[in-house]
Amino acid sequence: MGRSPTACQILKETGVGNALNPSVSLAECFESLLKALFRNYRNEYVYKNAIANKILLGRHSLRTSFMLTEFRVGDCKADVVVLNGSSHVYEIKSKFDGLTRLGAQVSAYRKAFEYTSVITSADQLKMIRNEVDERVGLMILTDRNQFSTVREPRSCIAEIDPHVVFDSLRQSEFARIISERYGDLPDVPNTQLYKACRKLFCQVPIAEIYPAFVNILRMRGDSMSLRSFIESVPSSLKAMSLACRLSWQERGLFVDLLETSAREALLYS
Repeated sequence: MGRSPTACQILKETGVGNALNPSVSLAECFESLLKALFRNYRNEYVYKNAIANKILLGRHSLRTSFMLTEFRVGDCKADVVVLNGSSHVYEIKSKFDGLTRLGAQVSAYRKAFEYTSVITSADQLKMIRNEVDERVGLMILTDRNQFSTVREPRSCIAEIDPHVVFDSLRQSEFARIISERYGDLPDVPNTQLYKACRKLFCQVPIAEIYPAFVNILRMRGDSMSLRSFIESVPSSLKAMSLACRLSWQERGLFVDLLETSAREALLYS
């Protein structure tokens, strides 16, 4: 088994490595690491993982919902998007994040998602409230690792731009939407397929085509193997399990690795 220099450095800096009992599993080690991050360095991953546990898995079901991370919308990347019949984008602003791009980010998200919320810390709330209008939801990640809703988001379905929505799809996804909508793909050369499909997509009223967009994105998680993997990892790794692109064989190996000794997996060759 190979040694992980990065993991060793993290264990050393957090102090978790010194406290590791030889019998502690790698899964338990990750749980301890996340607790240390929550106490001492509440970064973006801490927020993403809280969304995965408390919103995606706590309020919804993997059979009907999915969560995407770092989803590109125009020139922006949405931190987290939860799809459950509607679409809700969560922009994370921890105390380590600047707010200079927040206005542009919110404007971009409204062109693709029905609801937009900003999740932040209590000491950032006042500044963020001044940066966004009342249609944007506001949430706080509390010291008890719970979400407190300061303001519910308002639907911005009327602002959604079908061109932006279409451009965020993969070719296989927009091809499926067009085929289901029109019965077949346009009879054009492959080099012209994108343009032809985009024209057909954008001529449909957004209220009619948007549910297909939400559903096709949700289907990125429509795999029993992926759902099983997400459910099998410890709570500290839920966001990672949703974001990583492992084959089903790699997922199995990783789950097995989590059961091994943390010292064996991380500290020794």
